[in-house]
Amino acid sequence: MAGKAFAVAFGENGMRRKLTVWWGIPCKSAIPVFKSLAEQLDVDILFVALNDLPAHRKKLGWDIPDFGKLSFQVLGASWISEAKALIDDRAGLHIVNGIYHDERVRYISHRLAEKNREFGVIMEAPANLRTGLGRIIKKFVGPIVTPFRTRFVAKKARFVLSASGDRQRDFERLGFSRDRIFRYGYFPDFPAITRKPGPSFDLRVLCIGYLEPFKGQDCLLSALAILKHNKIPFECVITGFGSSESYLVKMNDRLGLQENVKFVGVVSNDKLKELFDWANILVAPGLEEPWGIRVNEALLSGLPVVVSDGVGAKELVEVSGAGELFRAGSSASLADALTRSLARLSNEAELVDKVCAFQRSITPHAAAAYLVEVLDYIQAGSVVSLTRPIPPWSLPPKPGQQLLQEHTV
Repeated sequence: MAGKAFAVAFGENGMRRKLTVWWGIPCKSAIPVFKSLAEQLDVDILFVALNDLPAHRKKLGWDIPDFGKLSFQVLGASWISEAKALIDDRAGLHIVNGIYHDERVRYISHRLAEKNREFGVIMEAPANLRTGLGRIIKKFVGPIVTPFRTRFVAKKARFVLSASGDRQRDFERLGFSRDRIFRYGYFPDFPAITRKPGPSFDLRVLCIGYLEPFKGQDCLLSALAILKHNKIPFECVITGFGSSESYLVKMNDRLGLQENVKFVGVVSNDKLKELFDWANILVAPGLEEPWGIRVNEALLSGLPVVVSDGVGAKELVEVSGAGELFRAGSSASLADALTRSLARLSNEAELVDKVCAFQRSITPHAAAAYLVEVLDYIQAGSVVSLTRPIPPWSLPPKPGQQLLQEHTV
């Protein structure tokens, strides 16, 4: 089905077109999607990482995913000349991961626009991850300044895929045509875990990622203190590193949670998989985040989630029912969400079944198929009457649907 649809997006009558993807880094949530396209379809796809994987990502355990049949390269020190040569050499459609957030991304997007190349954009909506006075200044200045940085490229782009989910108005403000804005997200591959059947009568909470103010771990600790006061049994493991680490450890001690909450720092991938296996709920407590890859990873592993309404991936929970939402920054709201989660976990397999039913909708394979539909829709124009694509993760899962083993690593 996808191959037939690609006749519109990538040429008819046996013509083989090229797709060039320009991404900020070798991203574990992007490469699997384009790898899926390359392995299923007769399309020449080149994935260009504009920068190597940064040290802070490597410290968290990131590495470059297997790219299979996907052509792949990382730009080096002479990146401008390399980029110029690739843009001149590679006809067909280009997709660039942003417009202005990185020097190299900015150069690529502007050169594509200036050369009138056929291109689209996959990018996050503007987000304010600062704290204190800086957050206040950006809140008022950002909406005025940012459109001046984006409008030239946005007006020339064929489409934009929002890596922050449903943010239609934000992208219209950036200058994109309203009918060429499509919902998207991040779609890593992650191994499914065989979980022990039966109800759970305590919470085993996992929280992973950077320890930064906008990540909301302080809200989680306050919520856990409420659970302890209410005599709700729980354990919690918090992984990662960052500027808030010392503050959070002291806060944990002050709240008397030393026996319940463990800070384990940066862990290996093998240890992280053990923690996913141990946990029965993952919490993403961010105050504001464009998406939240760990939400996808948890659901793909079979783990229910509790997600802040400030995290873009909240829409995965809204549609699937595979977890609970809470009000960003509210420890009382988070405590209530965790209490509801325990009640659901003690009710046989209701919650876990919802997770399993939703997994197929958020695999790299599903994201790739949706991307095909978007490209067909854009390329067809008025020649072919196509229905506007609907993301598979925005549709309620079918009963009994489970993740196929070949879509896991």
